[in-house]
Amino acid sequence: MTGRRVFFAVWPPETVRERLWNALAPLRDATPGVRWIPPDRYHVTLRFMGDIENASLPRLVRAAEALASKPPFRARLAGNGTFPRRGAPRVHWVGLEADPLVRMRDLLDRELAGEGFAAERRAFRPHLTIGRTKRGRRPPGTRRGRQRGVELSLGAEWFRVEAVHIVQSSLFPDGPRYANVHGVALKGTQTMTGGSRRSAPDGPGENLESEPWQGFSSSTTRNRSASR
Repeated sequence: MTGRRVFFAVWPPETVRERLWNALAPLRDATPGVRWIPPDRYHVTLRFMGDIENASLPRLVRAAEALASKPPFRARLAGNGTFPRRGAPRVHWVGLEADPLVRMRDLLDRELAGEGFAAERRAFRPHLTIGRTKRGRRPPGTRRGRQRGVELSLGAEWFRVEAVHIVQSSLFPDGPRYANVHGVALKGTQTMTGGSRRSAPDGPGENLESEPWQGFSSSTTRNRSASR
């Protein structure tokens, strides 16, 4: 199969990601045996698709474009913990408070089902993955999915979610690397002047939106400069 590993994602603003990294310093110091994810990789996975054939990308794009009818909305970081809820923690996360994101996931699921993709059985819990336990290690001081003895100050600042991206994930020994494949700006009922479309803000990493996949017409993507 010729294809790529992709998912739908929301990128928080760079300033929010940097502040989160700084706020997590006490947790990093108190929790050995964890591979902490750098802030340029912080994202919210709206829906993980796995390995997708190149010829299937247009169906993902059509599903994503349905989200453009939704307006931008506010979100904020809220709480932290680990997965799974029982047993040794494997994934460390920070939660996200954003009810519109849950409704957007419901819409995306319906659009993907209409494009012939199987339903996602796992419940959607909006979060940013901030670390993964190293193989064979169990960080001390964890219980029932939460860190004990570490108080985090995540702040109460809200930020705007203005776009959703289809993101390619390439796996490397030092962790995954991400590249935007297609971006959709949330326009809601806003009127676009001159028939133009507002471009979707880029997340970090390489931008592949100007490099169409095999079997995918270049007229569907937007040529835009790479964002680092």
